[in-house]
Amino acid sequence: MPFATDTSWPVGLLRIFDIAGSARGSFENRYYGAYTKLLTHCFGHDFDFVVAPQAPPDDSHDNFIVYLIVFDVPQQRPVFFLEVKDDGHNLIPAKREAADAQMRGRYNKLLHDCPIPLLYGLSVLGTGMRVYCGDKARRTVTPSFVETDWHFVLPAEYLQDQWSLDILSPGGFSEMKRIVAYIKGESTKFQPG
Repeated sequence: MPFATDTSWPVGLLRIFDIAGSARGSFENRYYGAYTKLLTHCFGHDFDFVVAPQAPPDDSHDNFIVYLIVFDVPQQRPVFFLEVKDDGHNLIPAKREAADAQMRGRYNKLLHDCPIPLLYGLSVLGTGMRVYCGDKARRTVTPSFVETDWHFVLPAEYLQDQWSLDILSPGGFSEMKRIVAYIKGESTKFQPG
């Protein structure tokens, strides 16, 4: 069944995530295929969009896990991106701060090339997701940056619960349906003439 008519994640996809989550090995090895399969399911197996794994960015250091961009095929321009990190990142304020900063850095690199008005991005810690949205005309990213007093250590609650929506939950499924429907609808309006 195609994603547009699905009412929940396919059982096979959930099984892939269960197997990946319980597998031994590095986080990237476990979840790389699962997230590639999820995005391919969302954006379809036709030839309008392509899920493209990205090489570790220059600023990745030890924070890089999985970084995928969805490009529209006719223009080869980014319409969505996803960055996955280990769920342990959610336990440490500095790691949550770093995940947020990396997402904002991706917008600095990708937003100007997006062919549609809004560029959605997901930061995923394990399967807990935080939805970001870049507005191309306004050059803004939501959620807003949360400032802290740099003279002090980050408080334990800094960005706590911001990754609380599980992408595999019914709520996560609904959010992905909303985002993908927007991208597909807008992409048809901005095809080169």
